[in-house]
Amino acid sequence: MTSILRNSLNAIKLPDSSRVWLFGAQRILTEIEEISIHRRLLDFIAGWQAHGKDLTADFCIIHRCVLVVVVDESKEAPSGCSIDKVFHLLQSQKEKFGLDFFHRTLVWIFKGEDICILNKQEIQAGLDCGEITDNTMTVNMLANNLGDVKMNGLRLTLGDSWIAPKLKFTHEG
Repeated sequence: MTSILRNSLNAIKLPDSSRVWLFGAQRILTEIEEISIHRRLLDFIAGWQAHGKDLTADFCIIHRCVLVVVVDESKEAPSGCSIDKVFHLLQSQKEKFGLDFFHRTLVWIFKGEDICILNKQEIQAGLDCGEITDNTMTVNMLANNLGDVKMNGLRLTLGDSWIAPKLKFTHEG
């Protein structure tokens, strides 16, 4: 069943200028959760409108924890109310599965091709013992458009991430 899931940025065929919203879950999704969210998003995207006009949109779930929602604003721009509907859909997943897509203190760190989801204290501990460095790759949750997302595959060094100013980096030698 997972073979039909949209789990690749390459599946999104919208212009690079398309707006993106990135949502990270506080944990890796189970297969059942991923399938359920995927189905709900397919239905949602198919009927997503702003002021009665269809939005040209798509999505993917990557690394079983990061949701990428994309809208081609050149066709029709989403309204505040239409954007709120995405947030409400994701909030409903908290009730259904205990998933939190709005936990803004977490960082999604690459360990090879896998993702570890860490809080500031866990990152600092990794920095202190040398398991994590300023060059450790994170998921760039602040990308604004699809071109930015595709260019770097959502990767950004920890030293360039939003949390970097809150960390103490130790450099040897």
